[in-house]
Amino acid sequence: MPSDSSVFYAISPVRELFALELAALAPILGGVYGNFGLFMRAHEGAPAALPPHLLGTVIDLALDGTGACAGRLRCTPAELPIASESCKLVIAQHVLECVPDPAACAAEFARVLAPEGIALVLGFNPVSLWRPWLVGKARQSALTLRPQSALSWQLSLANHGIETLQTRFLGAMSPWQRGAQANGAPGERRSLLGRVGGSWLLLTRKRRSALTLLRSRPAARELAINPRLAPGAHRQCA
Repeated sequence: MPSDSSVFYAISPVRELFALELAALAPILGGVYGNFGLFMRAHEGAPAALPPHLLGTVIDLALDGTGACAGRLRCTPAELPIASESCKLVIAQHVLECVPDPAACAAEFARVLAPEGIALVLGFNPVSLWRPWLVGKARQSALTLRPQSALSWQLSLANHGIETLQTRFLGAMSPWQRGAQANGAPGERRSLLGRVGGSWLLLTRKRRSALTLLRSRPAARELAINPRLAPGAHRQCA
């Protein structure tokens, strides 16, 4: 049966959860500066309105029915035509649980993220009361969902030099609870009971390499061959 994932993302509880997730990003986005950011959504029909931010340009991409990315760029999630380490912010909202090769997609996110850049990764909580409901709705839409825990993605991202600063749980405990709010950001749940909220958010940062590659000083043999070869800062300016 052909996939009609647009039906899934049009369901009210799903749209409300997605919108609540974006609203919860507001205090984070207010502290991220840079020229470029990447916002990848699970579907073209998913909410796209980000809270106010200080980034110059945010590239908005969304998965279509074929698993490719649509929007300002046409590509696959595993091969983004974006320069390495060019994005100060990457937001992946329920993308890794929808793509056929989530590991390759996560590696691309790590590649385009700048050192000390922030990556915000969101996914459905597999231990919440949402799971059986989501499975049924996804089956009706012929949509394949592969929800994984926040901890599993925390460990996977660590292999790419992405460290998790904080894990948050968002939304109500079930799709039948509407308009859930929490202390602090809208929909954010910090208590132990809140860990069964509908979705999780990983606030992560790309570690800057502790090694700085320096140009080696010219050997005596090189200077003997070419006396004009100057060491140190003069070489840098040559």
